[in-house]
Amino acid sequence: MKKILYPLVSLALLTVNAIAYDNTQYDNTKAKELNNFYSHMTQKACADSKLFIKAEDVMKMLREKKDFLLLDVRTNGEVGIVSLSGKNALHMPIANLFKNENLNKLPTDKPIIVVCHSGTRATLAAIGLKRIGFKQTHVLKGGIIALAAADNPKNAPLK
Repeated sequence: MKKILYPLVSLALLTVNAIAYDNTQYDNTKAKELNNFYSHMTQKACADSKLFIKAEDVMKMLREKKDFLLLDVRTNGEVGIVSLSGKNALHMPIANLFKNENLNKLPTDKPIIVVCHSGTRATLAAIGLKRIGFKQTHVLKGGIIALAAADNPKNAPLK
């Protein structure tokens, strides 16, 4: 009886595992969604992208008192060393950005310029914000490093 039972149980387990096992080791639905999102990002489209904004242009917007939001997505530790201030600035770490209570603090009627240290996290945050409907979202190219470099007597906002 054992000679028949063990092989049958083993065969049954192998069959169940084979059925449950999908040869693709990734989520096909999410892969299709990402393909749809990224497939338009050709070399030309990326070069012509309006996603990025230069630090000099942000300084000009500050000088001209334009209505926009500088959304700082750096960590609390980073902001503890160097922070953005003023009516245009809002600090919201990327780790908490996509919580409903934080998304509800973001404007939908004016540009949002996302800032981080160098631009990497800001790019991730901006793509996410655009995907959920914040159409006027941009990334400060070069991050807070570029903004600090652009802050000179010629570019600094007038008080």
